[in-house]
Amino acid sequence: MRKILNVRPAGSRNYQVRIGPDILHELIRVLPLECATVCIISDDNVAPLYAEKVKAVVKERAEVEIITFPAGEANKNRMTKEQIEDKLLAANLRRDCTVVALGGGVALDMAGFVASTFLRGVPWITLPTSLLAAVDASIGGKTGLNTTQGKNLIGAFHQPYAVLINLDFLTSLPAEEIDNGLAEMVKHAVIADADHLNELVEAAGEIRSLNLKTLERPVRRSVEIKAKIVSMDPGERNLRQVLNCGHTIGHAIELVSQYRIKHGLAVAAGLSVEAGIANQLGLLSTRELERLREVLRNLSLPLAPPDILDPAILLEATRTDKKNRLRKNLYSLPVGLGKMISAGPDGYVHQVDDEVVLAALEETQESLA
Repeated sequence: MRKILNVRPAGSRNYQVRIGPDILHELIRVLPLECATVCIISDDNVAPLYAEKVKAVVKERAEVEIITFPAGEANKNRMTKEQIEDKLLAANLRRDCTVVALGGGVALDMAGFVASTFLRGVPWITLPTSLLAAVDASIGGKTGLNTTQGKNLIGAFHQPYAVLINLDFLTSLPAEEIDNGLAEMVKHAVIADADHLNELVEAAGEIRSLNLKTLERPVRRSVEIKAKIVSMDPGERNLRQVLNCGHTIGHAIELVSQYRIKHGLAVAAGLSVEAGIANQLGLLSTRELERLREVLRNLSLPLAPPDILDPAILLEATRTDKKNRLRKNLYSLPVGLGKMISAGPDGYVHQVDDEVVLAALEETQESLA
């Protein structure tokens, strides 16, 4: 059964998130009226699985181009973006085109960024094929690419025209990709809904088995949390900062590991470490810290960065985090399960000294060794 959520970002066009099994055919309904060409942008892992199916849905309504790029976080870079743009130009596309971003978080980030800059901006629709992309990257219009200095340091906010979460696309996911999505769902629960944490633990088996009858509800709840936050703050000026919970350390883990550690798994470890930081600062109780780590453990998610990653190097990798201002190292920290630090002089973030971060990294690795 299909569910529709409305996202109403301040200052931007409203759009729908459609969630359900077997809803790919609804793509034709959400295309812009003026759309003459659909350009499907996907990576070379996903495109062979689903690009022709997407093309079959829209080919009677519009011309279709399919552009692929090499899969993997390491290919989410400026060179790849340039190559995609050259293909768009070679196809002689105009502003009556619509980009359909098909894939996981990497494909959506890349395709969305291309859509934001091609001809100074064309509509794009997100069609996620991973659990992580479904509950996170597909919503909110945050796009970007990586550099050697850090993750997502170049990008733009470009709200999608529509989001179509076709749950059937998730049924081919390997176990690790399910874990990646679960980690982001845990993050959303930590931010705004402690009951959702319990639901994730109880439903973990069903989620991992990709039971479409029971998958829709936890996915929808996670999407609701993110949709509400990005509607209130589409440009990450204040409240949206809370969505970075676990990501300062998580992105550092990804960068130092040269992206060998997947995003969701890095975020899970980041949640554990950053909750430890909040505990050291007296913001989060020891009981709630232990509960969060118990949830991560029950979901078989990492509780710490791998011990081969040196804490001092991880600390240094946090310097390029996008939240940092005025030489301050800023973290989005929980003050309870389902509750984040409220607005202060630096926004919805907290300044943390290096000594505290290093101590939390070392404590997490040592206590869980």
